[in-house]
Amino acid sequence: MQARRKPHKVKQACDACHGRKVRCDGARPCAGCEGLSLACTYLAVPKKTGPKNGRRVARTQAVLRSATERRPYAVPVPLRGGAAEADAELSSNGRDVASTPSPPRSDHRGSTFRPSREVSRGVMKRCMDAFFTHKYPITPILDRRRIEEALARPTLGADEYALIMACCAVIVLSPEIIVLSVAELPWSSPSPTSSTSSTSTTSPPSDAGDAAPTALPSADHFLAEVSRARLSCNHVTNPSLIDVQTSFFLFAAHFCMGRGNPAWFHLREAMTILQVLRLHEESTYETMTDPLLAIFARRVFWVLFVTERAYALQRHRPLTLQNTIALPALDDGPDCQILPGLLDLIALFQNFDSDFVSIWNLSGTVAAASPSYLARLQRVLAFALPRVADRASMQQADLLISQQWLKVIVWQLCVTKTLLSNSSSEDSMSLCYPVTIARDLVGIAHKLPSQALEANGVGILEKVFDIACSLADVIALRPALIAAGGGMEIGPVDHLLELVRIVGTVLGGSSRHLRLLNEKVRECFHTGIPPDERVLALENAETERRVYEEVSQRSVPET
Repeated sequence: MQARRKPHKVKQACDACHGRKVRCDGARPCAGCEGLSLACTYLAVPKKTGPKNGRRVARTQAVLRSATERRPYAVPVPLRGGAAEADAELSSNGRDVASTPSPPRSDHRGSTFRPSREVSRGVMKRCMDAFFTHKYPITPILDRRRIEEALARPTLGADEYALIMACCAVIVLSPEIIVLSVAELPWSSPSPTSSTSSTSTTSPPSDAGDAAPTALPSADHFLAEVSRARLSCNHVTNPSLIDVQTSFFLFAAHFCMGRGNPAWFHLREAMTILQVLRLHEESTYETMTDPLLAIFARRVFWVLFVTERAYALQRHRPLTLQNTIALPALDDGPDCQILPGLLDLIALFQNFDSDFVSIWNLSGTVAAASPSYLARLQRVLAFALPRVADRASMQQADLLISQQWLKVIVWQLCVTKTLLSNSSSEDSMSLCYPVTIARDLVGIAHKLPSQALEANGVGILEKVFDIACSLADVIALRPALIAAGGGMEIGPVDHLLELVRIVGTVLGGSSRHLRLLNEKVRECFHTGIPPDERVLALENAETERRVYEEVSQRSVPET
């Protein structure tokens, strides 16, 4: 009897036989497909044999699901004519690299990114609570609900984590604000044993992950975490609004730390990403389907608009953003109390366009400013804020001090253009105008709580510093002002000393600003009149504070 022939083992069935679950002989074409006139293809990738790894399968499925989820704060970027149409044509013809499916960003749930264990959720929540309590009225660019939802999830996406870390870097530079926010509006109900009145920078337990009080990480640690998280984000090739916000907070952190180049870089980075997303064009907002995205994108634009102008005037930088989209709309929502303050600030800085900044930056391509133009600008500034009493205290500090600072900026430009006169009928065009500005500024500072100044950070301190320096210059040029006042009358020197005190105490004081200002004050008394005892007291206090800081730093054990 003839032995039964062993059937040939087929390594892979064709796609048609595999789909119909019939035997395939592995030929090309196979007999089954040839008999039924079917296309015989072998395109399907065969699965691996052997036992399945359940955890690996679940992880793979999670990654695939995350790739189909819409990215938070994603903005559809519309194509425009010219080069954009050419790019679109290349993509449609299959000749562009972008036509190849790119890997999804690893910033969603299920990604391989892992946040640092050194930054607990409790620290994140306390810092974000401090932001929404004290910083949000000044920079209302984050959606609190989405931040809370992100922090409530077991894992954070890399882009969400980078945003929170950048915001935390700004907040930890003002630890007093964190303590105040916990005392006034805790993120979650404090335990009966936790103290909310502590003035230290040690964080009380705020969630189950914090078994004991945790010291706040440094700003540099948070900044390093942002850099690490961004390695997992394609924020250049696949940007979104969340990347604009992250870059803005990176600018704010570096600015507060006195790092000019990184601050300028990240401010320009934020504006560049914003322009890549075409958020500087009104037509982009008309196509947005997410109303919250449109609201916060518009606010981000205008906050950057104001920030860029302030920074350009402080550091002699050019402008990028122009008044190209509509203002944020007032509504009856939860932010109805703070939006008028934002609109006031926008109106204040809209007076400083590219022409003014070019003149300010001493550009040779722009005609010199006329005295009538600058005098008119001073009149506009004088009446720019008719009603601010109903604004939040931190908004009042930002608005009123910025108003006085902008007056000094215009006055300084008049000085460089030799447009001032002692006989001018307008106080704003006189040499002694900083005396009036300083007097008003001291009155503003006395009416506002110290927390309102601290909430505005180093930006407010620098503006007070600029005003004080201008006043010191005037006193040095006009020694007769030293004798003004006396007795019960308050004079220019009293205003100057009060501004020195503010610079030395707000946010714990700035050694660099106070040292420079003290040098200015000493120059005022080179006329032979002995320095005021209050100046000497401030200098001694500053010396003692520096010694204390040096001793404290040496006494901290290395970790």
